[in-house]
Amino acid sequence: MHLSLRVLLLAAIAAGALALPGAASAGLPSDTVTISGRAYAFNHMDTFLAGATIKVREIPGLTATTDANGDYVLEVPDDTNVTPYIDPPDGYNEIDLQTFHTRGEDIENANFQTPADGEYAGLAAILSVPIDPDTGRPEQCVIVTTASARNVRGVDYQTFWDRTPHGVEGATSSESPALDGPVYFNENVIPDPSKTETSEDGGIVWTEVPTGTYRIETSSPDTRFASFLATCKPGRIVNANPPWGAYELSPGEEPLGASIVAASVAKLTTTAGDDRKVTATIEAGEAIRVNAVLRKHGKRIGHVRVDVEPGKTKVDVPLRPSAVNGKGNLSLRLRDSAKDKVTTQYPFVLPAR
Repeated sequence: MHLSLRVLLLAAIAAGALALPGAASAGLPSDTVTISGRAYAFNHMDTFLAGATIKVREIPGLTATTDANGDYVLEVPDDTNVTPYIDPPDGYNEIDLQTFHTRGEDIENANFQTPADGEYAGLAAILSVPIDPDTGRPEQCVIVTTASARNVRGVDYQTFWDRTPHGVEGATSSESPALDGPVYFNENVIPDPSKTETSEDGGIVWTEVPTGTYRIETSSPDTRFASFLATCKPGRIVNANPPWGAYELSPGEEPLGASIVAASVAKLTTTAGDDRKVTATIEAGEAIRVNAVLRKHGKRIGHVRVDVEPGKTKVDVPLRPSAVNGKGNLSLRLRDSAKDKVTTQYPFVLPAR
């Protein structure tokens, strides 16, 4: 799909002009991917949440409903940021997942580990999380993840369950931008402020997170993990749970495309005259570094490197005065704070002076 058509689609959905209730498949063009997974009760993997509504923060009106096994399939536009969240049955609590960036591959096993009221209240009390008395939700935001083993990724739910506990011991996490350090869960699945690294449970939690986007990195002396993006607002609980979030990487393995660099190019334009330039409009869900190189016949004719904040930003790449008219190529590399990057090539026609 052409970039401008994709943007029009997203705008139509957000404005309510394209309503997509129910299974979320009606009305979308073929340039989509699916997000699928299971909703189950926190600490009770045999309790599936049927009839829950799965939604996306960035695309109001896009929904799916979980079946008797708690399973859902949600169709979403490709090459965009999506933060799924669950509107659960009575007795359970709303949970957000991490923010994904769709990159041509279906996102599988995006599970919702959803706390019942009792566990929700207990965890809030243990962690002294300030709760808004009017909403019953955290006054700020909570982020949770698990340093999870490689053997629970790419398997079915029963295998995932059989391999629980699936945490990796001895891992620590950091954030960009920085936060007060996290609390680690002990082997009894209880947050334990005395711990300085993960237990076999692998659980990690940040309890009072201001509004913003946070790239969470996890490491240990022996194991590499993928980073993830949490998008925080007051009242949200972001649970980047297995097999996503801080998932273990095999030796030499790169992170999955959906979990890195939450940004894309929405538009590409050229400007003629004495101030010739190529402008890339970047839509970013997090702070990223943009490295843009213009080439013609392999020769560099323009370059800029710039840091951009979340939101929509125009990045201008001036053309060298010596560059002649004709076809050129823009190589655009986007890098997140975990130093993961994606590079895309865009052809364009050099404007006249």
